[in-house]
Amino acid sequence: MKTLTRNILRTAITVILVILAFVAIFRAWVYYTASPWTRDARFSADIVAIAPDVSGLISQVNVKDNQLVKKDQVLFVIDQPRYQKALAQAEADVAYYQTLAQEKRVEAGRRNKLGVQAMSREEIDQANNVLQTVEHQLAKAVASRDLARLDLERTVIRAPADGWVTNLNVYTGEFITRGSTAVALVKENTFYVMAYLEETKLEGVRPGYRAEITPLGSSKTIKGTVDSIAAGVTNASSSSDSKGMASVDSNLEWVRLAQRVPVRIRLDHQQGICGHRAPRRR
Repeated sequence: MKTLTRNILRTAITVILVILAFVAIFRAWVYYTASPWTRDARFSADIVAIAPDVSGLISQVNVKDNQLVKKDQVLFVIDQPRYQKALAQAEADVAYYQTLAQEKRVEAGRRNKLGVQAMSREEIDQANNVLQTVEHQLAKAVASRDLARLDLERTVIRAPADGWVTNLNVYTGEFITRGSTAVALVKENTFYVMAYLEETKLEGVRPGYRAEITPLGSSKTIKGTVDSIAAGVTNASSSSDSKGMASVDSNLEWVRLAQRVPVRIRLDHQQGICGHRAPRRR
């Protein structure tokens, strides 16, 4: 009797364990299909690469690396005396051509008023042509002056938005060339998460769906909303030959790795994200 009872008990325990295992597997399957997740994700933000529009020696650096700055705050200044002199020269050219144009305008008006009775048509046409030439030179001088003024204004490099200065690599006395990146600005309140989900999990992801993010090394959960899903990714196994024909690399049919697709997640709150400015995995 005891042996029978023991066998029944063992069988019952085995059946219960098998049922619990199936339930656990089913719940896990539902969780991973209804609530897809990934460990491959990064914090990111809108980043502005700041480069000067003029060349010259750096005379001032007003910020330090990783400093929080406000929009239009001065970051650094490029040697202004050279551009001030260029502007003064351009303004002198404008003044000269304005005076010359006024003289030629009076001369052409006088000859046109006298007419062919007092002088030849050739002399009248010559005065008008000279006036047109001087007015053209005046217009060029005005444009050069405006450009010189713009260059002078752009010797002062300002922050285009609120944010953090990072990777500052300019110093006082250093020569910087036009278009060379001097510093990066991580714009404030633009942080988001880029999650790389396997294509097999995208069925349960749509723009507007809620998301939870747990940064690596933290127990804090950050709430967010799916903003968008990438429309396509690069096919790493395909390329083109010298004649433009498609070239597809061979692969192992029994090993099929799911392609990862970027999913952008908009964060509900930006406060407290500063500590995760650098891209991180979660």
